[in-house]
Amino acid sequence: MKYFIIGGGVAGTTAAEELRKRDASSEITILSEEHHPLYSRVLLPHYIKGKIPRERVFLKRDTWYAQQNIEWIDGVLATHLDGRNKFVGGSDGREYSYDKLLIATGGETRSIEEDLRGVSYCRTLNDADQFLQLLTEQGKTTRGAVYGGGFIACEYINFFAHFQIPITLAHRGEHFWTRNLLPETGKLIAKHLIKNNVDLHPNSILERLEGDKELEGFVTSTGRYAATILGIGIGIEPDFSWIREAGVEVGTGVKANEFLETNIPDVYTAGDIAEFDDPITGRQLQIGNWMNAMTQGRIVAKSMSGERTSFQIVSSYATNVLGLEIIFVGDVERAAAEEIQVIGSIEEGGITQVFERDGRVVGGVLIGRNTDRTPITKAIQERRSFREISSSFS
Repeated sequence: MKYFIIGGGVAGTTAAEELRKRDASSEITILSEEHHPLYSRVLLPHYIKGKIPRERVFLKRDTWYAQQNIEWIDGVLATHLDGRNKFVGGSDGREYSYDKLLIATGGETRSIEEDLRGVSYCRTLNDADQFLQLLTEQGKTTRGAVYGGGFIACEYINFFAHFQIPITLAHRGEHFWTRNLLPETGKLIAKHLIKNNVDLHPNSILERLEGDKELEGFVTSTGRYAATILGIGIGIEPDFSWIREAGVEVGTGVKANEFLETNIPDVYTAGDIAEFDDPITGRQLQIGNWMNAMTQGRIVAKSMSGERTSFQIVSSYATNVLGLEIIFVGDVERAAAEEIQVIGSIEEGGITQVFERDGRVVGGVLIGRNTDRTPITKAIQERRSFREISSSFS
């Protein structure tokens, strides 16, 4: 059996590791865009803040792949898929045949049109290295700014605060996570940021950068702001070009059923790029977090090796911004919810939104109320209504 995996991140590498455990003699190949062996994106913020050395970020060494008899091809992109004849074309000009294929390419960081030295992204180890290099070069002259209103924006705010660099924050929406948060919840985050000396500018559309080769500032629809480092956190967008051309069905991600099978026979998907049928919440979800990707990699390996297994997990993601805890659990898209129950308030310093659909809890957003995580997760798993669990919240 020939297993071919496109994507060397946690989903693809976990799948390869699980496949090898289940099948000692098969051929397993990983095609990776990056030149680094598997490393933890979750640990990148700790590396940037100096809490761990760079080598601690790596989860696998170069030698691990050979030890597992897994072929690791680094620095190569997939450019073509022929699902009928079962081969993948690479940017190296080679064609790779397969019996079972896994698409686990994650997503490309959504970038802005302009680029100057000082514009920063935070998805890869190279990005982290570049950010630290900028800090070293600029020293006390650094002026920090962030453009975005989501998880990556939170990371940049924390980075600048850690290094005691003044922070300007601009984002396009009225508040953070406009697709998920109610206005009151968004105001709670904004109030916390302002209280911690963040210069906040909502409803700001980036118009242009200022500077010759080095960033000096940026202009939005609400004004001009000085900056020598501008952290961009406006989401990710997968490259669907070669996938779509092969006839694989795509939406916001690569569409799959609950077994992570695409519409093309023997082609599977996992990780950030997968838009899968979720039996727990009853609709298709695309979830971009580390634990979800790792678990999908393990589950999809079972299906690829003949033990067809449904992916069923209540996914969650936790972060914080300047000490304020933020947790997303399950399906938290406002447009897909029929009712959103609110617990807490701005005055209390914490708000939990509980998302309901078809009379049962499907998700929750917790801002400053991390103790609500367990009852919400349990309610989603047990398909219970908010009314049934309302006594769990204080």
